[in-house]
Order: sequence, then structure tokens, then C-alpha cells
Amino acid sequence: MITEQEKLFAHTFVRDFSGPFARQYPTGRFTEWQTKYKKISDPIIQAHLRGDYWLGTKASWYPIFFNLDLDHPDKKTLDHIFQRLDKFGIDDTQYGVMTSPSYKKSGNLRIYLRLEYDERPPTHRLGFKALQNNFADLCEIYPQSKRKDRLPCGRNQDLIVDDKILKNLTWEQEFHYLLKLDPVRIENLPHQAFLFDLENVDRDTTDDEKKWKPCAEIAELIASGLQTHGSRHLSQFDILNFLWRSNWLPEDAAAYLKRWIRKRHNGFSKDATAARWSSIDAEIDRQVLYIWARINTLIPDALHNLNGEITKADLDFAAEVFRGNAVKQKQLIKLIAYARPRQHHEYIYIPAHVWFGKLASKDSYKEFQSILEAKGILESVNTYRINYYSKKFKVKLPTTSEQPLKADGRNVTEFYDALFQAFGSIKAIKDATGLKRMTIWRKFQQA
Repeated sequence: MITEQEKLFAHTFVRDFSGPFARQYPTGRFTEWQTKYKKISDPIIQAHLRGDYWLGTKASWYPIFFNLDLDHPDKKTLDHIFQRLDKFGIDDTQYGVMTSPSYKKSGNLRIYLRLEYDERPPTHRLGFKALQNNFADLCEIYPQSKRKDRLPCGRNQDLIVDDKILKNLTWEQEFHYLLKLDPVRIENLPHQAFLFDLENVDRDTTDDEKKWKPCAEIAELIASGLQTHGSRHLSQFDILNFLWRSNWLPEDAAAYLKRWIRKRHNGFSKDATAARWSSIDAEIDRQVLYIWARINTLIPDALHNLNGEITKADLDFAAEVFRGNAVKQKQLIKLIAYARPRQHHEYIYIPAHVWFGKLASKDSYKEFQSILEAKGILESVNTYRINYYSKKFKVKLPTTSEQPLKADGRNVTEFYDALFQAFGSIKAIKDATGLKRMTIWRKFQQA
């Protein structure tokens, strides 16, 4: 049975669980990396964390962590790396240094960073380029699109803190340390001006996750193949959308779909039956470009679930604090959704533009903060640095063992969607929250 902490580790570092993966044993016949074209099961994750062998996985489209890989670094290289980090305003609360398994012989190290762009993880392309522009002369950057990356917290992968190797930590303690790292904002790194063309900041889109086909239907399509004539184009689009939701790199998704349509067209595509593969491949490439070019408020499932979550207990708590007040309940739920995935931090960073862009308005967010502080829900501490740090806050969350509210594998974080998910009917919502029946009914009509 996999534990919640093991599950969180897997969702943090593994793109999805379809594979392939690489495995390396510390001793015996298989001390070289061996690629396995199999699913990544729970026992494989657990074997890495126990130290039975090391696990390497493919890069994702939105990596949560990047790392600087230093092979055989001399003192001069190490000095340059840490001087450069300091020069860029990146301190030891924002990076984690970990030994590689060969550290004793070679001095190999990994430096883990949690990058952010516009308050969310960057695409692999943007994050990789940002680090490459500033560190490629000193080390390799991972994860890479064509090479599997060794996961952290395994055998002989020890944290180095204050120049001391911490050999007695459990993998859970090492993982907790990495999770507590404060983000490095790409906007504050030098030499990035041209990179922002890689991320289209116009997030106005007609895409709507409520219109996505359920994952179960896509899984059946992948397994069974085309079932009717004229369905190839939309089927390809649905599968690519599913792979995007699973955080695949675009080139991996294109290669996978090209293999799939050759095996699973089942005679229901005229172009496939006539072996017009160059035309089909070109269409797949266009579909990939269209889907992966969308930079909007939607992000792949694993990132979506790590970035916000609420439970029924949170809805009950908001209703108790602001009974009958739809605006304040909604604001508090937005704050809780933001805070819950970050609760491994005692204090979390909530930038001002998150307060007045996502949680409240520019005119009302300070008043909202004051109300929460007066009710003992919010505690703040000033740790502000110009252009980088914002205030730190401690958010009092309801204690609960409930799982986050979900729909088709994605956490439900919108207030009224969560109410309908948790309570099911207009009457039950009214009884639980004290909100006006007409307000709930209008939202129900829009759902």
C-alpha cells in the first residue's frame, strides 16, 4: 500500500505513470541504466525511496523542480555556482543541495530549484532556457527532453546544509526540505527578456475543462482504437488533450500518437488505410502545436491538483465564519484552496498581486486581510524584499482527513462547483451555507 507521502513524491517528480522509465542498481549485473517500457507502478516508486535501485523518468511539460547537475566540480566551479546564485538574489531558502550517488568518488552534486513564472510553474521550455542562459557554462540543466532524470531522495542522495552532509535523514525529511524551498521567479533572473516570447501571456481562451472528454473514455479509446469512420481527427485531438493533461512533452506526445494511429486505426480511416502517413503525421504535428501552445489558466492535472485544493470541511468552515455572505465565503475558499497544497510551509508567501488578483480586489484585499486577522484565521510577518519577496502569512486551516473534492481526476477549486460537488442540491447548499436560494439557483443554471 502506497502512503500519502509516497504518492505526493510521485506526483511531484513523475510526469505520469505510463512510462517509460530507467532503472539503475547500485551493485550486480545492472549497474548501468536500463530503460523499461512499462508503467511506473507504486512498488517501483517505493523501491527507489527504499534505496533498492535508482529511478529515472522523462521530463514533464510543467516540471515542478529543475536541477543544476555538477559533474566532478572543482572548488572554482562550486564557488562560481554559489556566487552566481547569490548575485541573482537566490539564497539558501530557495535551493537544496543534494549529493549524487557517486559523490564520494567524484564530488557530483545536484542543486534543486523550484522555478515560477507569473506565480505558477513554467513550461519545461521556458524553465530550461532560463537556467541554461545563466548556468550552462558551469553545469548541465535537468530535466532534459531526451534524457531521463534521476529522482532525488534515493540511496546515497543526501542533503547538504551549511556545508554538512546530513546522512541520517529519512527520505521523507529530505522531501519535506525540498517542498519547503521558496520559489525562484524567472522574471527576476537576468538575460530573460526574449524568453517571454516562449510563454504567450495572453491567457484569453475558449478552452473549457468542463468540455473535456472524461479520462475513462480516452483510456478506452487508447486501448480499443478507432471505432467509426470519420473519427480520426477528433480522436487524435482527444488523445493529445489527454496527454497534455498528463503533463507530457509535446514531442513525446506526437511520437506516441503517430505510433498509436498506425496500430489502432482499425480500418476506420481512409488516409491510414491508404498509408498516407506523411499527411497524418503533419496533421498530428499541427494539432500538437495548437494544444501545447495554449498558455492559459488551465494547467495539466498533476499541477492543477498540487496548486489548489479544498475539502467539504473547508466549505463548512467558510460557512461558519461568514454565514450567509457569498462574497466572503468565496474569498475565504479561494485563500484556503491556495494555502492547502502549501501547508507543509509554516508561513507561505502570498504576493500582493495574488491577494488582489485572485483572492479579492485591489480596493478590498487589505480590508479582507484585516477581517481574517481579527478572526484569528490569518497571521502575517513582514519579510519583504523589493521586487522579490512578498509578505509571509500563516493561514489557519480546518483540521481534516478528507480527500480534496475532485471531478474526473482534477481538484475542484471553484467555489460554486465545490458546493454542488459536496452537497449535491440547492436545498442542501442553502442549509449548509445560509446563502440565498436564488443566488445558488442562478449559479446552478450556469453550471
